[in-house]
Amino acid sequence: MKYERKNATASIVLIGSLILAIILVAGTMWMGTQARRDTEEAVRSVSLLYLDELAGRREQVVESNLREKIQTIRVAIELMTDEDLSDKAHLEAYQTRMKQLYHLDKFAFVDTDGLIYSSTGIQSDIDEYAFDYRALSEPEISLYHPESADKRVVIAVPVSIPYQGKILSVCFMAIDMQEMLSGVSL
Repeated sequence: MKYERKNATASIVLIGSLILAIILVAGTMWMGTQARRDTEEAVRSVSLLYLDELAGRREQVVESNLREKIQTIRVAIELMTDEDLSDKAHLEAYQTRMKQLYHLDKFAFVDTDGLIYSSTGIQSDIDEYAFDYRALSEPEISLYHPESADKRVVIAVPVSIPYQGKILSVCFMAIDMQEMLSGVSL
């Protein structure tokens, strides 16, 4: 009987030790899983915060770049002289200089009839541009051919410049999208 009691006690101790070991292993695994999940959630939160901040800064860079381009148009108009407005050849030469000076694809004016005066001549394709030359009252930013690979940012500013019996009502620039976003790349 003493032998049976010893065996029973040893069995109970063995079973208790086994249960305790299972509880410890299961608890450790559960805590490890929980810790991993909490760590991943913390990393995700920090990453989202970082990306949000990065997007905000990039937005500020783009906005600043656009404001700078609007100021560029205003400065370019201030650089215009009476001689630049004396005839078509002088106006085109002035526009060519502004394109070179400011690295623009296009620097043009639109008159009240919708004719575009560019450095390469007079064009009548105003309908291809998103701004409304008749109602423009403040600077406007739009895209030229947004569906193509050759998209450009167009910045139009209202002006009132007499030219050969007409009124130039809008001055606009077109800039290649890659050029516009050059300071924003990752």
